[in-house]
Amino acid sequence: MTTPVQKFLAWDTSSVAGVISAFEVKGNELRRVVGWSLSLDTSRHSERLLWSIHSVLEGAGWKLQDLSGIAVGVGPGSFTGIRIGVTTARILARTLGIPLIPLSSLALLARGAVRSLEVLPKAGPTLLIACTDATKGEWFTLMGPVKNVRDCIAMAESDLPGIWGQHVVETVFPPEVLFQEISAKLEKNPELKWMAVGQSVLRYPDDWKSLPAKSRIELTLSDLHRIEEESLVRVAFEAIQQGLFRDPQTIRPRYLRASEAEVKLKKGLLKPSPVHPRGGIS
Repeated sequence: MTTPVQKFLAWDTSSVAGVISAFEVKGNELRRVVGWSLSLDTSRHSERLLWSIHSVLEGAGWKLQDLSGIAVGVGPGSFTGIRIGVTTARILARTLGIPLIPLSSLALLARGAVRSLEVLPKAGPTLLIACTDATKGEWFTLMGPVKNVRDCIAMAESDLPGIWGQHVVETVFPPEVLFQEISAKLEKNPELKWMAVGQSVLRYPDDWKSLPAKSRIELTLSDLHRIEEESLVRVAFEAIQQGLFRDPQTIRPRYLRASEAEVKLKKGLLKPSPVHPRGGIS
């Protein structure tokens, strides 16, 4: 019996440098079909994402009805970007009657660094830190041993399944607390190396000088600090292989903290939405 070919779209819009890809899965085989980078550094996130979806489908010679599923980065990251990315995925998946596959946006970022470290000779035990700016003096952070980050796809939510490596945390830290955590790990294991990737590394290079430079692994590849299409496709493929399919209605953005609108609402500075009586942001 011939193994059927399944068609998937995947995208992540957690940062200004978004990425979208079309790929095929045939049994244990993966084939990337076409990819697209999109800039979300404007207020027109939804227009850019929908246009990119159309362009990728057109480049692949597919129709929406050909899709077997959609993989989407659920955050953490940009509140607006994540909301648009997840909402679009949910609407399309529900309309088409296909499942959604949630992906950690920070895991997608970190997995690019994992691939780079794996080709280094004798890199040794390494602590990997992936950070993006959460504003308000905080950073969205994934941190853990490289060998464990390699297994990360998505955190479990309530009673919904997830796939996550042990000893890997995904949270929001003030930088000073993060550096205290990293320093404690380095002191506990003098042979441990560390490597940091992401927007917070590029935006605040001097902050990282408080950590020991002699144990730092620093690569000059600019792509390490953004989510690459190869990482997106690879992690989505792994999620599919491990059956991480969810009903679109169960997928929610992973914000990790309240948005500015929610904070203002709780302080009574905003009126509750007439559409959502409780004023929440789903």
